[in-house]
Amino acid sequence: MEGQELPYVLIDCIGGKHGVYEDHVEFLEKHFHLVTMKEYLENKKFLSKKIRAIYMWYHKPVINEELLQSLPNLKIVANSGVGIDHLDLKLLSSYGVKVSNTPFVVSTDTADLGMALMLASSRRLVEGKKLNGFSLFVGKMTLQTMQLESVC
Repeated sequence: MEGQELPYVLIDCIGGKHGVYEDHVEFLEKHFHLVTMKEYLENKKFLSKKIRAIYMWYHKPVINEELLQSLPNLKIVANSGVGIDHLDLKLLSSYGVKVSNTPFVVSTDTADLGMALMLASSRRLVEGKKLNGFSLFVGKMTLQTMQLESVC
């Protein structure tokens, strides 16, 4: 996009507990002009017509009718998570705004965790750990900790 202005994308903030990860900012800024909600509110008149997308991270920024009315050129809301229950799809659609998310991004990890919890429960690993004082280390399962079943 040489010689062309990068698309403006509204985000809530960078860093902190619920902000876009600082590690991601460098990559995002190669493709987009990031505008934090604070910057947007301080310079609404100039930025409102420039913003084409909202990148949601931890359900932020909150999208309501007031925000949609103030962003006449908004085309898409890109949600960084799986679910979209926190979005008013009818409202977004009424403004002609598309929505994207990342379905299946953690499906395998969720399945793995579910299986691990079922196995731990059926083998009573937590109780065995408490009875024997063993420390379980993620990724370092020892023969001693694997034999807890016979103790319980």
